[in-house]
Amino acid sequence: MRVLALLLAVKAACVLLVSSLTGTVAVNNSGRWWGIVNVASSGNLLTNSKNVQLVLDPSLALLSRRQRKLIRQNPGILHAIAAGLHTAIKECKWQFRNRRWNCPTTHSPNVFGKIVNRGCRETAFVFAITSAGVTHAVARSCSEGAIESCTCDYRRRGPGGPDWHWGGCSDNVEFGRMFGREFVDSSERGRDLRYLTNLHNNEAGRMTVASEMQQECKCHGMSGSCTVRTCWMRLPSFRVVGDFLKDRFDGASRVIYANKGSNRASHRADPRHLEPENPAHKLPSARDLVYFEKSPNFCSYNGKTGTHGTSGRTCNSSSPALDGCELLCCGRGYKTRMEQVTERCHCTFHWCCHVSCLNCTSTQTVHQCL
Repeated sequence: MRVLALLLAVKAACVLLVSSLTGTVAVNNSGRWWGIVNVASSGNLLTNSKNVQLVLDPSLALLSRRQRKLIRQNPGILHAIAAGLHTAIKECKWQFRNRRWNCPTTHSPNVFGKIVNRGCRETAFVFAITSAGVTHAVARSCSEGAIESCTCDYRRRGPGGPDWHWGGCSDNVEFGRMFGREFVDSSERGRDLRYLTNLHNNEAGRMTVASEMQQECKCHGMSGSCTVRTCWMRLPSFRVVGDFLKDRFDGASRVIYANKGSNRASHRADPRHLEPENPAHKLPSARDLVYFEKSPNFCSYNGKTGTHGTSGRTCNSSSPALDGCELLCCGRGYKTRMEQVTERCHCTFHWCCHVSCLNCTSTQTVHQCL
């Protein structure tokens, strides 16, 4: 019995060692805060006299102590976080609508399912887009006056050029990045490869929002002339952010942990210790997405990996691209059916002020993967 117990102990130690080296340790609390997108409701929120959401009810334990403290310190910010998550999830689904992995979500606290516990490209995109969503929503809410602890970004003042000057209300992307780093990154624990890649992808999402800021101007002058312009910085649409991160997903870098000297003087692993698995590849930039393991097979259902498969998905029979039936259905074939679709049509605007439409029914051909 002692020999058996010793062998089991050795086996367990080996499993833990291998998991630590590959960055696939047991599930941690990464992304647990995403669950507030499903549970945040009037019953979970305390509000002030102006009906501004202040703090989560203590019974809602999806946030860490640090995250709850940040919400208490920034009245009104919880609504921005939830709105940013909704936007990020919607954008994720749109970007991957024609892929085998189509960003499936659930109504449980584990919003994105088991893909979060992996280290593949899809995991990288989820972390980047949700981090970007929080930064984007918080920055916009600041300039709209919805958060008590921040306002417009007034750092740019005075002349900006010969015929324009800084003014107006710039979106406060710096506060959005700062808060996003404090709030989002605080859910990460450990010093392994998973921890480093999650932090890197979180920051890549935030940097994408900041780097895509655009200058907007308003003209001033007699009779509509543009003799003087007032300019400010405006956030990009979130579709621009999603498009950029999707491009980074397609070109994501597979990385390993590079032990550049002793790290004992620090209690935190350094994201700069990430380097390409292939020495011939260049180092990933701060805005690149990184991953450390191959994506699972998304063709068929697998409860262990949490993949839903593509059976039942609608495909395009005439497309050779990823949305085509041949690729999306993974060679299993597809079935065709006809369905009646009713849509509003022939809409007319009536002064003033309503629109009347007719209902038009058409027959459409639908192809679904077997």
